[in-house]
Amino acid sequence: MMNWTKENYLVSTDNSLLQLDVIHQNLSRTTWAAGIDEATVRTAIANSLNFGLYDDGRQIGYARFITDHATFAYMADVFVIDDYRGKGLGRWLVECMLDYPGVERYRRLLLATTSAAWLYEKLGFTTPDNPKLFWHINRPDIYKKRPA
Repeated sequence: MMNWTKENYLVSTDNSLLQLDVIHQNLSRTTWAAGIDEATVRTAIANSLNFGLYDDGRQIGYARFITDHATFAYMADVFVIDDYRGKGLGRWLVECMLDYPGVERYRRLLLATTSAAWLYEKLGFTTPDNPKLFWHINRPDIYKKRPA
């Protein structure tokens, strides 16, 4: 478990501090996970390296790595709640993720974003040199579909 502090803010990898209701509520309103159900969020958290952002114990942000803890990590679900945006907390959250022990040795870090490329560029992320290098199956509305 790791903790970083800045003023009265805390970033922590302690899963016992995570507030599922805050994470689910905010993810379900994003463009990338609109309509995601709580059980899926719970499973994603259980299988990830999680980073919670807190203001005096209140969760105000979240991000996670999907990783093998040796060579690769995918950064996902980065958010800071609306009332705290514009204070540099999102950047600090990502900096803490990149500061996590061992991450400096990973061969590849990936993420997908449509709204904050400028932030990730400042932290060293670039677009792939070879556009044919990465392939995917993309299901952007998967959480909006409900079983019949």
